Amino acid sequence: MELKDVILSTLAELDDVVIQSSAVKTQEVPIEVEETIVTKAIEEVQNVQSFASVLSQEMPSVGSDDEVRMLEGIRERLLVLFEGFQSPNNVNIEAKVDLTLNFFEYLLATIDNRLDTIR
Repeated sequence: MELKDVILSTLAELDDVVIQSSAVKTQEVPIEVEETIVTKAIEEVQNVQSFASVLSQEMPSVGSDDEVRMLEGIRERLLVLFEGFQSPNNVNIEAKVDLTLNFFEYLLATIDNRLDTIR
């Protein structure tokens, strides 16, 4: 399965989850729980940023076109993710955190596959 196909299937799954979560009305989450979830999400984002900075330091300065395209794709997806967290419509924080964790799992698997290919 090509990276494009994996991305398209992941986006389709994300759309399905968003549609399902918007269709189901959930109880309001207490403010304390919501703050805890937001705090955890912020910590995850900071961890990803520190991980990205470590990766950028470890990566060689000269990369092939494939590496550049892969990194640009990851960068674009991370920017979309960050924009989603910054959106004023924070109705369902738990769903956002779940989607983010799934995205990070997908991203790590993609990076692992790429590293195996390079080695």
